[in-house]
Amino acid sequence: MIIGGLLRNAVAAEWTKLRSVRSTYWSVLIAVVLGIGLSAAISAGVGSSFKDMSIADQLTFDPAEISLAGLHFAQLALGVLAILTVSAEYSSGTVRTTFSAIPRRGYVLAAKALVIGLTVAVIGIGTAFGAFAIGQLVLGHYGLSVSLSHPGVTRAVIGGGLYITALALFALGLAVIIRHTAGAITALVGVVFILPPVTFLLPDAWQRNFSRYLPANAGNQITTTITERNALGPWTGYGVFLAWTVLFLGIGWYLLRTRDV
Repeated sequence: MIIGGLLRNAVAAEWTKLRSVRSTYWSVLIAVVLGIGLSAAISAGVGSSFKDMSIADQLTFDPAEISLAGLHFAQLALGVLAILTVSAEYSSGTVRTTFSAIPRRGYVLAAKALVIGLTVAVIGIGTAFGAFAIGQLVLGHYGLSVSLSHPGVTRAVIGGGLYITALALFALGLAVIIRHTAGAITALVGVVFILPPVTFLLPDAWQRNFSRYLPANAGNQITTTITERNALGPWTGYGVFLAWTVLFLGIGWYLLRTRDV
């Protein structure tokens, strides 16, 4: 009962902090606008150039993935939101107050993870369905649309939200480890936006044995309906991404307990 009460109090405190700062609403607004708006723009651009694609590209064309392309930019906004829930407290010094109120630091991290995870899951899945609907409406003008009943499409759309949720928790782990806003954001950008395109330039043997197991490369597979060469399967890849997330949260939990502040 005492343990449950501590966790409930910690969750209530984290929820209050999350919804009482402007950065939360700005991050959510940016994520939704980018997620849906860029998905529509990218769908229009790809749809209009479809006839100019090579036969190979046309045969591997994934309408669901294209309509979710904006989520790759929305994920950064929600990742930053997760980082700020930790780094802002360290920069302002209010983390000392948090730990004074809840001395068991593991409960603080668990509460942050629950609040961020549930919040981002709702926003991420909602944005994914919005992006898919708008994107398919645009692609429909070019005769390239698919519906949720097509094989793998519903999984890919829901997977878009699940991927962003895992990424937010991954970002939370980075923030606890680094404890600095700029440093954690830089690390997140490196993992999400820089590593994936770089690893695609590596030899096939490297991609089979190393690149496909990297966080973003593995996790992104759940948002596709066509498995790329050398890539993991959708759920296998997501499982690998979750393992990375748990690892970084675990390291963060250990450091949170062993550091002075």
